[in-house]
Amino acid sequence: MPSPAAEWVISTLHFPSRLTGYSMKILNKKVGKPVKNSKKTVGILACAFLYSSMYLLPYIKYIFYDAVVAASGFTNTQIGFCLTVYIIACIIGTLPSGYISDKLSPKKLLVISGVGHAILSFLYLMFIQNYVITLVIYFGMGITSVLLFWSPVFKAVSQSGSQEEQGKLYGWFESFNGVGSMVFNFGALWVFARITGGAVAALKGVVIFYAAMSAVATLMVLFLYRPELAAAADEHKSEEKEKPSSKEILAVLKMPRVWLFSLLALGVYGFYAGSSYLTPYFSTVLGISVVFSGSLATIKNYGTRFVGAPVAGAICDKIGRLKFLVIGFCITIVLMIAFMLMPPKAGLLVPIMILMFALALVNVSMKGVQFAALDDIGVDPKVNGMAIAIATLIGYNMPDMLLHPLFGAILDANEPIAAYKMIFAVLLGLLVLGLIVTIILMAITKKDKKKENGKASNKAA
Repeated sequence: MPSPAAEWVISTLHFPSRLTGYSMKILNKKVGKPVKNSKKTVGILACAFLYSSMYLLPYIKYIFYDAVVAASGFTNTQIGFCLTVYIIACIIGTLPSGYISDKLSPKKLLVISGVGHAILSFLYLMFIQNYVITLVIYFGMGITSVLLFWSPVFKAVSQSGSQEEQGKLYGWFESFNGVGSMVFNFGALWVFARITGGAVAALKGVVIFYAAMSAVATLMVLFLYRPELAAAADEHKSEEKEKPSSKEILAVLKMPRVWLFSLLALGVYGFYAGSSYLTPYFSTVLGISVVFSGSLATIKNYGTRFVGAPVAGAICDKIGRLKFLVIGFCITIVLMIAFMLMPPKAGLLVPIMILMFALALVNVSMKGVQFAALDDIGVDPKVNGMAIAIATLIGYNMPDMLLHPLFGAILDANEPIAAYKMIFAVLLGLLVLGLIVTIILMAITKKDKKKENGKASNKAA
């Protein structure tokens, strides 16, 4: 018989399906159909589900830590070092991922990475108590989930439609990714709760579930995803038929605007990563239960994606992606200042919660469509894989490596209230940095347009 806690998990599993269905009805009314062609929709859905499945096993300790310890017999230090090896492999593979995504077919790379990841999942299950082989497997998962996958999956989304609908494509990708993440995470909890043979047997069931989801998502990409290169760049049809040269790809490294865009991504994703500390703030400072705090975190991380990202995609395609990001940064800065000024009292829990969800909604909306702005700053779609890789190296890898140790040190050295004020100040600083860089990029693009208009006028004369 499942425990009472397990029964709670099982009963909770009905919530995501109801929420997803209700949210999709709202989105279809407000935004319209995800994209004009249903084939594009299912293709983006396949890519999003593969993305969701790709990072389940590497971070399995975040959900099933005690079971991992029991099944593997590893020490806490050894388990932590497994993730370190994975992150090292991810960092090493980031820039090469951009290069190969521009040189090779993104779809083929996604299928190869999905098959490889499923194989590694089963190998992990077979050698779960062999530390050396486990380290090799974690390094291999860094290859399959980043080198062969990271830039290719975003390039695949970009190639699903025209330049005019890039925001919408990325927005729905982020929304479907949220659906997939919630379904897979709750599915894993359901499997763990249903298996009554002990924590070790339950964990093995979870690993099999993860591997199966990777395999299913890979088959979805193989049979459902169809790139539309001709539609991805109507004005570059002849160029899109040819793969860019190595010189063209590496030239992206010398583009100042790409490095500026990386700082924009640092502002967006850095705040997203750092906002995970809002969860312990609610439990430690405001005194609410860990369960309630965790529930808020789940809704904040996944629920906001359902509505925020696709709506943002539709809006930014109409008003301009950089303009949308400027507005987004301004709103989040105002909301963050208001959040910081709220006294940490339990009696103000409701307005503080409202501010937190508002921050999450705007931030997730920006995160979902930020890569669509690469077209706006003048990056050729042929080489946007390398641009995404550079932005990932600065905007994603840096905050993942630096923010958590920094915030941990701040919490260890200060009283909770003072520590969280410092953490929130850092997050506010990231938003201000992102706003300044985005305004600079807007100025650069306006200058480019003036030059183009001047050249056109001279030719006409």
